[in-house]
Amino acid sequence: MRSCFIIFWFLVIAPLGYGQVLLQKAQPTDGSLLGFIVVGTIAQKNALSNVALVKVTASGSVTAVKINSIIDAKYKVTDISDKFVRVVTRESKHYLVFMGKFSGEFNRGSSGPTKVINPEGKYKEDGFERDQGKVLMTGAYRDKIVNQDLSNILMQATAEPFMQNGVIVGFKMSQIDSDSIFAKGGLKDEDVITSLNGQKLNSVAGAITLLKSLKEATSIDVEMLRNGTPTQLTINVQ
Repeated sequence: MRSCFIIFWFLVIAPLGYGQVLLQKAQPTDGSLLGFIVVGTIAQKNALSNVALVKVTASGSVTAVKINSIIDAKYKVTDISDKFVRVVTRESKHYLVFMGKFSGEFNRGSSGPTKVINPEGKYKEDGFERDQGKVLMTGAYRDKIVNQDLSNILMQATAEPFMQNGVIVGFKMSQIDSDSIFAKGGLKDEDVITSLNGQKLNSVAGAITLLKSLKEATSIDVEMLRNGTPTQLTINVQ
């Protein structure tokens, strides 16, 4: 997985009960406006077994929840980390509810002006370089990105199934932050990722299987549609 981090984050699967979406952008919050707060979390070796303690404001009750639990009959739990609980509403609105001591940690608005990346030109920084549709990065740069908190990645873009004639033909990117790893890699809003290394992304299950097969890859060819025109992005890790 480490060698294909950028593709993995394009297509992270969230186990949602109100219709599956991929990498849906989530709003960070302390939960006060949602009617509950996160009292604490227990992170285990198997992330699917993580547990969180949440307190419903109206009743004052504290309940232990796991992935797929329902909070206050309104919010379905889709992820639990050592810092936050991720939930989704029936209207497909997503929230990252942080424990109190972490609630201000990811306020990215205080970090200064946003750097705008040109996805159709060149981009270079230490350990990472893109020239048009070719990306080259060092192993150290890849590791730096992989080791970021999940919440940072989740807030950088949205990817969801793209349908034509009732059939999934890829995954469409949107809400890409202008200084994110996605922008650095050359992606733009409305790009539709259609295949990886020649294998089509035409189902959620197929995307999961394909991602597993790319765990040891050091070169990944990404085919996509940009404004309806086939475009290719190549990613290599030194």
